[in-house]
Amino acid sequence: MKNAGNAKRGTLAAFDDVSPIESPPPKGVKEHRKETRYKAAWKIDVVVEGQELHDGKIKDISLHGAAILIGRNLKPGTKVTLNTHIPPLNSGVKKVLTVYGKTLYTVHDSSDLCFRIGIRFDEFKMESDRDYLESRLTNYHPKA
Repeated sequence: MKNAGNAKRGTLAAFDDVSPIESPPPKGVKEHRKETRYKAAWKIDVVVEGQELHDGKIKDISLHGAAILIGRNLKPGTKVTLNTHIPPLNSGVKKVLTVYGKTLYTVHDSSDLCFRIGIRFDEFKMESDRDYLESRLTNYHPKA
């Protein structure tokens, strides 16, 4: 069942821009991520526990996970499938990248008026999807 409600919000509208995030953690907090995160707003379809379908967007992404924005609160440990719609670089066809993962946290994002959910990537549907994402992030969006 598709939840169309959160797809209509302006804040969940996807766009093509992707850029590295260079933001240190708050004072006194150790950064645990080992990879550069890239700010993105790619459209996603989120399948929750193999059943419910929700529209949303990527807020930031790396090779091991993403922060996503959707209109529903999900508890930590929830299994999800992300179908990420990556726009073409030029006049090509968009790529739909499928990855399986679990939620790590959920917070209400008052600036975006939805829930921001941290997802850990457990497995890419196809190994070539991981390679494509790595190439797209590192070759076309250089680190700052």
